[in-house]
Amino acid sequence: MSPCEQALVTSTAADALPDGTPQLRYYMTLRSVPLAWIDVAAQCSDRFAEGTLRNAQTKQALATLADKFGQTAPEVTAARLDGVTSLDIQTSALDAMAVAEDRAGFAMEVLAAQGKTAGATLRLSDMHKAASQQLVSLAERGASSSSSTSSTSGTGQSHADPRQKVYAVDALLANPVTIPDKASGLTVPTAAAIEMDCARAEIAAVADTKSKPDADTLMILSALAAKHAYTAMQLGYPATDAALFE
Repeated sequence: MSPCEQALVTSTAADALPDGTPQLRYYMTLRSVPLAWIDVAAQCSDRFAEGTLRNAQTKQALATLADKFGQTAPEVTAARLDGVTSLDIQTSALDAMAVAEDRAGFAMEVLAAQGKTAGATLRLSDMHKAASQQLVSLAERGASSSSSTSSTSGTGQSHADPRQKVYAVDALLANPVTIPDKASGLTVPTAAAIEMDCARAEIAAVADTKSKPDADTLMILSALAAKHAYTAMQLGYPATDAALFE
């Protein structure tokens, strides 16, 4: 089987179990599924969005079952790019992702100061801003590398920081507890909407690139966006197919 086919087999292993399978066995099988969905995002053409969101969705299912069986749920880990020194992707995609992180960080900071939004914390704000800076740094390195390559012809490139630092948050301030979700049309917790908007913006930035990044890059960026999606679900965003894919 191809790497894509292998990832798909593993990612759908729990769904392939026969009806009547004990829930504990289903839970044990499901534990290997989230990472397999990251492989799907990286290895299967045009399935980056599906693999990324399914990773978060299966983590949420694992969290529910882990609580039932007294096990440890998948933790909400920091959505950052610590240790990543380069990514094989267009600079424009990194810029778009940096803006998504910066916007989410600003929104979380403002709502945390208001003190009315469950889940909106300065810790989350700082995490988004740190990831945004990392993405900008990676974009600058990519632009610098391109500039060095083209220097012999006398055409250099420079990279402008795309972040605005301050964004319109009128809708968030008017809806600090719950807010209509633009993608699903559902009313969801406001902090969850911010996290999911960030995840969807990052997925779109990668999916819209003209040239396909390598598998390692896709894995790293899929994991980043999936962490935001899982955080959104932990904050109350629906983990249903209807909310995520339709």
